[in-house]
Amino acid sequence: MIALFSSFGLGISATKFIAEAKEYCPSKIRSIESSCIFITLIVSGVIACFVFLFANKISVLIEAPHLTNILKWSAIAVVLNAINTTQIGILGGFKAYKITARNNVIAGIATFIATIPLAFYYGFIGAIVALLFSLTINCLINKLSIKALLPQEKERITKDQLFSIFSFSLPIAMQESLFSITSWLISFIIIKYSNYGELGLCSAATQWAAVLAFVPGALRNVALSHFSSASNDVGKSKNILKRLMQINFLSTMLPCFFVWICSGIICSFYGEQFVGLQGVLNIMAFGAVINSMSNMLTQELIALNYNWYLFSIRILRDLGIVLATFYILRDFGGGAMEYACLSLLFNIIYLIFLFYKEQRISKIKI
Repeated sequence: MIALFSSFGLGISATKFIAEAKEYCPSKIRSIESSCIFITLIVSGVIACFVFLFANKISVLIEAPHLTNILKWSAIAVVLNAINTTQIGILGGFKAYKITARNNVIAGIATFIATIPLAFYYGFIGAIVALLFSLTINCLINKLSIKALLPQEKERITKDQLFSIFSFSLPIAMQESLFSITSWLISFIIIKYSNYGELGLCSAATQWAAVLAFVPGALRNVALSHFSSASNDVGKSKNILKRLMQINFLSTMLPCFFVWICSGIICSFYGEQFVGLQGVLNIMAFGAVINSMSNMLTQELIALNYNWYLFSIRILRDLGIVLATFYILRDFGGGAMEYACLSLLFNIIYLIFLFYKEQRISKIKI
C-alpha cells in the first residue's frame, strides 16, 4: 500500500512525456528519463526512510508488533518497486511492450525460483528476501533495456522540466494514495461494524476481480502511450479509444460470464467458512467490467492533462464509498455484500462522469 504512493505516479508520467517526446522532440527523451528516475529516487527514498524509522509504530498501528523488522526490510522494497514502476512507464512511452513482457517473465521466473527454497527454509523472512531479489533483478534488466532504447542526443535537465513532471505527477500520486487510504478505511469499517469473516469475503472476491482486470491493467500503459502520441489528432484519438474500449469490454465481460456460471464451483474451493461469497463475487466481477471501461477513459484524460479533474471525481467516488459503507454497516448491519453493492454503484457514477467529460472535450476540439 505504501509502495503505491512512493511511485508518485511517475510510471504514468514517464509514459506520457516520453511518448510525446518520441513523437515531437526526441532530443528530450534522455533528460525526461533521467528526471523521472531522479524524482522517483527522491520521493521513494524519503518514504522508505519514514517506513524504516517508524517501523515499530506502524507495526503497532496495524496490530502486528512482530512485523517491525520485516517492515524495515520492506523499506528497500518501497524504493525498488518505485524504480521498477517508473521504468515500466518509460518502456511504455517507447511502446516497447514485448521488451516489458520479456523482462516481467524473467523477473517472474526469478521470483519463482527464489521464493520456493527461501520460503521453505526461512519462512516469512525468506519470502521477503525473495521479493527483494526479484525486484532487484527486474530493475536491472529494465535499466539495460531502457539504455538500449535511449537516443544519443541529450538535452540538459532543467528546473522547468523537473517542475513540469513533478506537477503533472502530483495529482496522479494523490489518486494512487486514495486507493491505499480507501482500502484501509473500508477494511477498518468492515472489521469494526461486521467481522473478519466478512473482510475475508471481500478479499477473496477482490482477488477474482483483479484477475478479471488483468488485461485492462496491462493495457493501461499501451493506451496512455497511444493517446499521448495522438493528443493533437482528435480523429485518431477517438479511434484508439473506441478500439480499446471494445477490447477492454470483451476481455473482462467474457471471463465475467465464466465467473458467474462457475461461481458456485469457485466458492466451493474456499470451504464452509466462506458462506455468502458467491453473491459478493458476482457483483465484484461485474464491477471489474465497469472499472475496465473507466480505465481507458482515464488514460485519455491523463494524456490530455485533466489530472486534477480525475482526482476531484476520484475523491468524491472514494469518499462516497467509504461514508456510505460506514453508515449502512453502522445503522443497518451487513458486511461484504453491502460494500460490494455500494462500490458498484459509485463506480458506475464515476464512469458516467468520465464519459461526460470525454464527450465535452471531444466537442470542444472538433
